[in-house]
Amino acid sequence: MGIKKQHHTMRTLAAKLGLSTMTVSRALRNAPGVSATTRKLVTAAARNLGYRPDPALAVLNAYRHRRRLRTPAERIAFITNFATPDGWKDSFTFVRYFTGVQRRAQQLGYEVEHFWVGDPAATPRRNSQILRSRGIQGLIVGPLVAGRTTLELDWDLFSTVAVGRSLVAPELTTVSTNHAQAVELAWRQARGRERRRIGLVLTEGEDGRTLGMLRASHLLQQLQGREEALPILLVPNFSAAALAAWTRAHRPDLILSSEQAHYDLLLKSKAVDRRQTGFLHLNVHPATGLGGIDQGHDQVGEHAAVQLHLKLSQRETGIPRPRELLLIDGRWQEGRGVWRLVPRPVAPTGR
Repeated sequence: MGIKKQHHTMRTLAAKLGLSTMTVSRALRNAPGVSATTRKLVTAAARNLGYRPDPALAVLNAYRHRRRLRTPAERIAFITNFATPDGWKDSFTFVRYFTGVQRRAQQLGYEVEHFWVGDPAATPRRNSQILRSRGIQGLIVGPLVAGRTTLELDWDLFSTVAVGRSLVAPELTTVSTNHAQAVELAWRQARGRERRRIGLVLTEGEDGRTLGMLRASHLLQQLQGREEALPILLVPNFSAAALAAWTRAHRPDLILSSEQAHYDLLLKSKAVDRRQTGFLHLNVHPATGLGGIDQGHDQVGEHAAVQLHLKLSQRETGIPRPRELLLIDGRWQEGRGVWRLVPRPVAPTGR
C-alpha cells in the first residue's frame, strides 16, 4: 500500500515555517508589509512542499475582492526612462500605449500612475522601494528611450507586463504590434493597386526598436513577389538629402515607412513627384488622412492592462520562464487627399 501524500494547507505551511497564517497569506499574495526574505522563504517552501491553493476558495476570495471598493492604493505604474519625465509624450505611438492602458485599467478597477525611472540619481533598489511604499504591485513597462535597452528593478516584488519591443532584458511578458503582419498587409494593399516598385525607408533606431521585423518582412515580400527588389534605405538619422538621392536612383512608385518624419520630408522634397510616387504609412495615426497601417497601439495598451490584471489576480510575480509574447495585428486605413493610395493604370498589352 502506497503512502498517501500529505495535502498542505496555508495553515500547515505556516506551522512548518513558524509563521502566522496571515503572514504566509500576505507573502503568497505579494502584499506589502512582508520582507523580501520572508516572502522568498514562504514561496520556496510552498513550491518544495507542493502547496496548491484551493481553486474554489481562490474564486470566492477574488469575488469578495471585487465586491470591495478599490482604494487609491490599488494602482498600477506605467514605467518610462526618457531623459525627462514627459519625454515619452513626444511620440503619438507612446501616448496611444498609455491611453489604452489607462482606459482598460480603469474598466478593471485600477488607477494608472506614471512612474519615471530615468533619474540617474535614483538606483533600481530605490525606485523599487518607492513603488512598494506607494502600494504599487503591478507594473507596465512602457516604451524606453533607446530602441533596445535593459531595465533594472527588483522584479520579484512585482507583477509586470511590457508594451512594445524596446526592452531587451529582463524578458518580461510582452504585448506588441505585429510588425511583420503590418508590412505584409501594406504589400497586399499595394499589389492590389498595381504598385510594382515598392521601397522601404527607415532609420536605424526604428529598425532596432522593431527588432528588424519591418525590414525582414519587407525582404520576404520581395522574395515572394514579382516586383522589382529595390534596396532598403536604412539611415542613422532622418536626412532629406539621402531620401532624395535614393528616390532619384531607384524611382519607387510607392514608399513605405513607419516614421512620420519621412512623410514630412517627402512633402517638402522636390525630388518626389506625387503623381508618380505614393506613400504608405506603416504606423499611421487613425486621426489623420494618410493611407496605411494603424498598428493599434491603444489596443496593445488595453491587452497589456488585461494581462497585468490576470497576473495580479493569480499573484504571479517575477520574470516568466519562458517569456510570453502577445502580438496584435494592424488594420488597414484608407487614405484620402494627395497621398491617397490610388490604383496605377495598367498599360495595355499588344496582340
